[in-house]
Amino acid sequence: MDNPSIPESIIVGCTQLEIVEGYQQLQDLYWSENFKNWIFRFSINVSGVDERSIPHTTNWYMLIDPLYPRGSIGIYPDKVNSITQTYQHMNENKMVEHFPWRLGKICTDWDNGQLELLSDTEEQMDSDQRISWHVERLKKWVLAASNNSLVNSGDYFELPHLYYDGEQFIAFAEEQKHLIQWSGMKIRSGLVSLKEIPEYKNTLFVSDFYDRKSNVIQTYSWGKLIGASVEPILHYGVWVLLPFLPISHPWTYPKTIKELEAICKKHHFDIWREIYGHMHVFREQEQQNYLLIGFQIPQLVGGINAIVHWISIEIAKLTKKVNKITGFRRANDFYFQRDRINHLHPEKSLRYVRTENWSKESVLSRGSLNEKVHHDSVFLIGAGALGSAIGELLSRTGISKIIVCDNDILKVGNLSRHTLGINHLSMNKAEALSHRINYNNVHTWSGAINSAFPNLSEDEVDILESQDVIIDTTGSDAVVDYLYSFDWTLPKRFVSVSLGFGAKRMFVFLSNKHPFPAQSFYNFLRPWIELEREENKDIILPRDGIGCYHPLFPARSDDIWMMAGLAIKEIEAWWLQPFGPNIFAVYEQQHLEGLPAGVLLKQREVF
Repeated sequence: MDNPSIPESIIVGCTQLEIVEGYQQLQDLYWSENFKNWIFRFSINVSGVDERSIPHTTNWYMLIDPLYPRGSIGIYPDKVNSITQTYQHMNENKMVEHFPWRLGKICTDWDNGQLELLSDTEEQMDSDQRISWHVERLKKWVLAASNNSLVNSGDYFELPHLYYDGEQFIAFAEEQKHLIQWSGMKIRSGLVSLKEIPEYKNTLFVSDFYDRKSNVIQTYSWGKLIGASVEPILHYGVWVLLPFLPISHPWTYPKTIKELEAICKKHHFDIWREIYGHMHVFREQEQQNYLLIGFQIPQLVGGINAIVHWISIEIAKLTKKVNKITGFRRANDFYFQRDRINHLHPEKSLRYVRTENWSKESVLSRGSLNEKVHHDSVFLIGAGALGSAIGELLSRTGISKIIVCDNDILKVGNLSRHTLGINHLSMNKAEALSHRINYNNVHTWSGAINSAFPNLSEDEVDILESQDVIIDTTGSDAVVDYLYSFDWTLPKRFVSVSLGFGAKRMFVFLSNKHPFPAQSFYNFLRPWIELEREENKDIILPRDGIGCYHPLFPARSDDIWMMAGLAIKEIEAWWLQPFGPNIFAVYEQQHLEGLPAGVLLKQREVF
């Protein structure tokens, strides 16, 4: 784009800046091909600012999306005469050579907490108001930042922002139960193992924490893909749990070893005395070395601590071992002196590695089944179109263990409505679906039985008997009969989900009775089957190829997945009552003048 004309909407928006008190334009608006934004430079003068932290007048850059008044607006500190520190509600205020501004983008559109209380209005999206609204918000932010009042008690707690070099990533899985365990320990440091899984490129999974005697004192319960990986590469790092936040004023992590030492010293914590004895691994292993620093954080500012958070620093390989050491009583003293000259020099910059909490609570924070059912295990009979959809939904909504049982293989005709893909053709459906389920959730443990129920080996029967809920999705009378006649040694909870012709109807049978009440199932279902036959008696079913092949069951994938989602909702309500009633429910799609009109509950029997 060569010298494009300025959009009228942006001209109108910038005109309104003339009436903003304290605003002064320093550079005309221009188009940046590199940043794909309209940019201008300006200053603001804010009265009431505490000049001990921020000057009255500061310079800024504004980046405006070409889709204005839609799109993003970013405000960044100038490299000249602006703020140099990092505060709350802003990105790390880093200086990068090829940018004319610092990278500390201000969260002027922050929609929660103190800054929201300081503003009289929500973000304006009109072309004449939006730019000036952001500048007014910037003024309020500067004033609050200078007075150390950007956050108040009750605001959501936020960690300092960091920019990271490289793609390396470390996942941990801290939950509230771990905080209770950590709080009961006197041990503050040790070694930590991290798993590198071939399927997760550039990601390390924190596995076990060790004390000084190499005893495991804390561990995470990852799913099968991580916990039972056949070819993991183990890394060992050092962990330390601090009794304080390693955060410098106003709101940033330490940038150098010297700053880290200063924070620890302020809290009377000798960081090297605590961890250096463990750092021998940093001179022994060839892989990258990591120091994990943990600390407790609250959910709300001023609230009680809710979880342990971990940050990670990459440490270079330390001084090599030598055969003979003279002049030092202890070898550690020799190595420490050498390391302080080189890799642990006080002025050495800290290289942070991205970390993130992948606990089950965090992974499922956008929506899950009730936590009370998360730890129940499922034996899923049938890995066809309906079974794969239900297995997929169960794994993504929190069920920790799913065993899939089916002896069929995936054919090309299955792809039109199955969750599996071309890469799974000719594979056993149960094995392929189980593999996919393990990829859906890092906390799911799924296995496969490549046999038709109930033709199971003794070991497979043991697996079946150890599951809590049996879900049949085959629509097979034979399976229903076997569920009744099978020699169960322990009581089970049973679910049967089947679809009518074209997935117009869904039949859900939920039972807490032992054994499976097959006769009740048939009594409820029989009238509906007769209705289905009558409605579809003149329809010629499609067939799987030319010749004497069996007719295909017609139903589109959108119908199957919709009904599968509805089945999960019906099952969840029943699942929460382990000693509750048995249920038979029929759902039916509705259409009005050829258009979809929802799904109607046609029958529900509680017995």
